[in-house]
This record gives sequence, C-alpha cells and structure tokens, in this order.
Amino acid sequence: MSTRSRARSITLLTAAALVLTGAPALAAPPPQRPGAPPLVPAADQLVATAETYPEADTTLYTVSVARNGVPEEPGGFALDVQQVIDAALDDLETQGPTPADPLLVLNPYGTNTTGVLARFGTEGGGTLTYTVSSPGTENFTRVAEDHDPSDTAFEGQLIGVVPGAENTVTTTWQPDDGEAAEFSFTLTAPASASGDRTTLERTVEGDAEELTDGLFAVIGLRRHVDYTLLYDNAGVLRAEFDLDGYRTDRLEFYDGTMVTTVGTNRVARIDGLGRVVATHVLPGYEMHHDFDVTDDGKVVILATETAKDSVEDVLVSLDLGTGAVEKTVDFSELLADYTTRARPYGPDSVDDWLHLNSVDWSPDGDSVIVSSRETSAILKVDDVHGSPALDYVIGQAEVWAGTEAENLLLEKAGDFPDTAGQHSVVRHDDADLAPGQYYLTMFDNSFWRMNSRPDYTGPVPAGASPVATADPALRSEYRRYLVDENAGTYTEVESVPVPYSAIVSNVQDLGGPLLINSGQALTFAEYDAQREVIARFGYALEGPTENDFAYRVLKYDFEDFWFAG
Repeated sequence: MSTRSRARSITLLTAAALVLTGAPALAAPPPQRPGAPPLVPAADQLVATAETYPEADTTLYTVSVARNGVPEEPGGFALDVQQVIDAALDDLETQGPTPADPLLVLNPYGTNTTGVLARFGTEGGGTLTYTVSSPGTENFTRVAEDHDPSDTAFEGQLIGVVPGAENTVTTTWQPDDGEAAEFSFTLTAPASASGDRTTLERTVEGDAEELTDGLFAVIGLRRHVDYTLLYDNAGVLRAEFDLDGYRTDRLEFYDGTMVTTVGTNRVARIDGLGRVVATHVLPGYEMHHDFDVTDDGKVVILATETAKDSVEDVLVSLDLGTGAVEKTVDFSELLADYTTRARPYGPDSVDDWLHLNSVDWSPDGDSVIVSSRETSAILKVDDVHGSPALDYVIGQAEVWAGTEAENLLLEKAGDFPDTAGQHSVVRHDDADLAPGQYYLTMFDNSFWRMNSRPDYTGPVPAGASPVATADPALRSEYRRYLVDENAGTYTEVESVPVPYSAIVSNVQDLGGPLLINSGQALTFAEYDAQREVIARFGYALEGPTENDFAYRVLKYDFEDFWFAG
C-alpha cells in the first residue's frame, strides 16, 4: 500500500465533538489514554489535524493544531492543546496493528523536533530495539521504553533522528515468546528548530569507548536560550526541546515524568512520549538559574520575587501534587544585616546583592546548599519547608566580617584559596564517610567582582581574576571539598584546572568520571576517573563568540523514560 493512499485528516472541535473527514461525529470525545491530562471544556475552538509527512517512504503522520483558525505555535505547553492532540492520536488507534505495520507520528506534542511516536499492537510482552542510520554519523542504537502498561500494545518515543538529514530507522520487536519482527523506514527529518549545528567539534584524547552512556544536554545557549540541544557521544544532535522563551535550567525526573522549566515563571512535567501532562505557574516570581526536586515531589526553585526591589535572592517551593507555591526562604531576611552593606549597581540600579546561581536539596534536615556568585560564598540552610535557618557559610571571611553570618563561617582546614564566583555546587553523601561529613563539588570560575560592594577593600582568593570573559591564558577549576559539620571545617580534596569562564559553567559527577562545561569558552569535556580528558566538544559557531555561552551542559541516560533500563 502506498504512503499517500493512507493519508487522512483528523479534526477535533473542542466545542463538542470529534469530527472525522467523511465520518459521522461522535457523541463525546474518545476515552483518555493513561497518564493524559483530563479533558476539560475549552472556551476556544481547537482543531487538530493529522496528515502524512511528505518526506518519508512510509506513512508517517504529523499533527498540527489551530486555535480559532490560527495555527498554534509549538512550545506553548498549553494543556488544552495537548488534549486535542491526544484525541487526534486516539482516532488513529486503528493504525499500527502489528510491529511490522506501526503507527508513526513525528513530534506530535511539539516538544521534541525529531522524536517519533511509535505504537503497535502485540500478542504479549517484548522488547523494541531500534537503530537510526544517517550518512556521515555513527549508528544510534537503543532499546525503547514501552509506555503502554498492557501486554497488548507497545507505545514509545524513538529518539535519535538527526535534524535536516536523511535517516533510516530500523526497528526490531522481539516478543517474549515468538519470532522477531523487523520494520524499517526512511525519512528526511525537518531541520533543527533552533537552526543550530547538528554536529559538534569532537576531539578524542582518550578511549571514546570509555564515555558514559547518555546524551549531553546543552542548556541555555545565549544565541537561542529557549532551546535545549541533546548530543550523543559522537557529538551528533539527537533531540531538541523547543521551549517558550526560557531555558531548561536542568532536567529532573519524578514519578515517570521529566520536570523542567519552560518559561520564566512556568514549570512543566513531560512524559516519555513527549506529552505535557502538567504545567505550573509561579505567580509573583521569575525563576533564575536552578531548581531541584525533593523526594516527596516539591520543586525548590531559585527565583526573583517580582514585588521586591532586590533580585535572585529567594527560594520558592512548588508542590507537584497540589500545584501550591510558597516562598520558603527570603535571603534578604535571613541575611538582613549583610544587605545593608550592599548597593544597587549598573545603569538600571539592580539590587543583585547575592545572585544565587545553584541549589541542591538534601533530605538531611530538609536542607539546601546554595551558591552565591556575588559574594563568592556557599551557604547551607536547614529546614527550608519549616523554619529556615542558616547553618553555615563557606567563603572569604572578610566579606562577612561584622555580620551575624561571621559566626557561622566554617573553618578552612588546609592551605588553599577559596572559590571566586563559583557555580553548580552539589552535595555528595558517601557511605564511607563519618556521620556529618560529605563532599561538595563545584565549578570555581576564579572570577572575582562584587559589583554590589564597590567599597570592599579586603583580600580576594589567590588566583582570582577580574577578567569578565573567557581568557585562554587563565584557568578556572573543578573543586571538591570535604565538609565536616561536626568539626565545623572544610578542606579541599581535589582540584582540576579547566578552560577559563568568568561566569556560568558547571561540573557534573557521572559516578566517577566528570563532565565539565566552561560556558564562555564554548567547550565541554568528559574526564575519566583519573581526570584525564576522554573527549572534548566545542559548540561555538563561526564568527564572533565573545557574547555567547552555554549556561550548563548536563548528561542524562534517560533510562526508564526514553530508553529501557
């Protein structure tokens, strides 16, 4: 059967009914698939249309949505749009009867440019392995996670199609009992929505086989901040999140969904099929830099309270179960006496006296570790959802002299400089350590500038630079501290020089190996356990780069989400 003969259009009218071209209207919308947002009456008229993608040698559908006759832009994460897409897909249920004749839909929910939804009937459980082949790239082979809870169907998202290129996808369904069934199709994929490069510059300095499994998420590229690009170990673009005017500060996984920021005041939960199952608005706040998710489903978020004059100095908590939002820590109150020493600065007189840039939550006392770029300090706050209290400060002692926080400074054990403008401070508990001990890892930018305290004349950390860009003659550092809360001390146990970046940047412990991104240098690398570079990746475009950077690069294996564990 030819591709074109199976094409058809599906339209959903939210006013009352599902309408199929050439078919009678149904009395009610179809039943919702498991995990879908509940259908609710919509004031607008939304029309979802499914049609075949012309650049494929099989029936590959796409879905578009119009609101009151106007095309709905992707990336809006509106639940009513997701609902009408679900209804349109439900009507395609008769497609894809077997593994050899699957239903295929390209990026139906608008969240991943080249993700392909695959669905087919089965006669029991099994495993779907697939390989994406594209000229000039290494084959990309994965086992797809099955999101259908029954033994009568498979449903998953095929990740790895290269944007703008010809791709051949070969799937193999291996039933638990029976012979394997293979299916293959070829498509010329749509171009990258961001327009960014599909292949990074990779320099292998060790054994590329030692690279950990996963995809590198390049987050917060300044040249197009509202896209997150995911590259494989060969530096090939395999997925792309199209957001709504704000970066994914990070990706967290909770209760089968991916939790991420999608707008300046919005958090979304997206399932493994790419469907947005919930969005949460933070009224009165704008997110900035980082968030983390607690064990009981609360998102702790660094934010600016829009009613305040100061910025980037509050911690808010979003309950994913109820949607409730509360301010849990106001650092301008917690450090009230310190704020009197700081002044607004810049042409817009911004009161950025603390500039929090990372948060890491721990179940130990419901505490957080936060990083302050402006004061080059690391702070621990206990009981953030109860009665928050500052537990300790790590940083240049003279900055805090004469304040209440001075008595909470941990004592430096050893001869090493403190950090300057550090980012991505993360706590690591270790069963081999004594109670009250743990490690902190961080990207030490080695950049010192307190714009809010121009009168500060105290010492600065040795080796800190006032150079505000990426200078190849300078070095930032990966640092690891051992904190002993019982002794009230911290000591440096490891440091690794890395390409200099005055701002942004991050490190990530991959369970022995390290991933280190030097944002302003437009490069990241994976290091082995001996801190030797396995491979380095460059993401600069041709032309001037002095105003470009990636805020973070983090690696995720996406197991039990896109790929079977």
